[in-house]
Amino acid sequence: MKTRLVLTTLLGLTSLGGCWMSSSNDTTLTLAVADTPVDGAESVVLTFTGVQIQPASGAMIEVDFAAPLQVDILQLQDDNFDLLLDNLGVSAGSYLWVRPMVDMSQSTITLSDGSVHPLVLINPAQDPFKINQEFTVSSGQEAAYVIDFDLRKSITLVSGSYDFKPYMRFLDPNQTGAIEGMVSSTLSIGGVTISDPACQPAAYIYPGNVTPVDINPASKLQPVQTASVTLDNFNGNFHYGAEYISPGTYTVALVCAAADDPTKTDALTFTPSQSATVAADTLTPVDFP
Repeated sequence: MKTRLVLTTLLGLTSLGGCWMSSSNDTTLTLAVADTPVDGAESVVLTFTGVQIQPASGAMIEVDFAAPLQVDILQLQDDNFDLLLDNLGVSAGSYLWVRPMVDMSQSTITLSDGSVHPLVLINPAQDPFKINQEFTVSSGQEAAYVIDFDLRKSITLVSGSYDFKPYMRFLDPNQTGAIEGMVSSTLSIGGVTISDPACQPAAYIYPGNVTPVDINPASKLQPVQTASVTLDNFNGNFHYGAEYISPGTYTVALVCAAADDPTKTDALTFTPSQSATVAADTLTPVDFP
């Protein structure tokens, strides 16, 4: 699961659900936030207070919001998003990093039983929201970038505390595709049907042709993206979708993610995996009948 921050410097941001374009010749920057869900949560609220951007030369650009922006990340699934910056004028050139500023004292997770818990940032001295990845904005160009949060990897329950260590990717959505598929309502994973509330099914997507493993700190192989498998009320089957995937070959498998603790190695049972080839601006179907 994951949460996505869509950073667009107006290079023609095109998500598969639509196109973010500008008719202006100005060089501008737009930042939005979107997500895929975390298991067992009704909402995950992050409170944004601004954005910092560092050019390769010159002073840091800092945008402070007039009022804190509280975003329920779990409401921003599939190709939905919420803007943090909208057409911010910037200078053409190279940029070294981006940092969304988050007030963790006002950031919470709400569980399905209605209880609200604070999110506790892990190792704040390590500046975990700073994204050290260079990007370039050309003069008059409409550029777009996505900061993709994976909440399934970012949130862990430790001794009654919901620890938050942001797991993020930074990419150009124009150069990404998507994987989605239908899942039979009778599908079983390790003897547990996906309709069983104890399962909390999810699709795990790995780079290359590999054997799936659980999310854990010991394995170099980890899913690049995960997506919750949810009931499609129109046909009674289940459905999943994962966006912002770089072109390439991937392995897709389903798992009962409720048993996956990202802090340790778990013995999970996966469905037989399938191979998928992703191309830019293309939707790749991978069904599990």
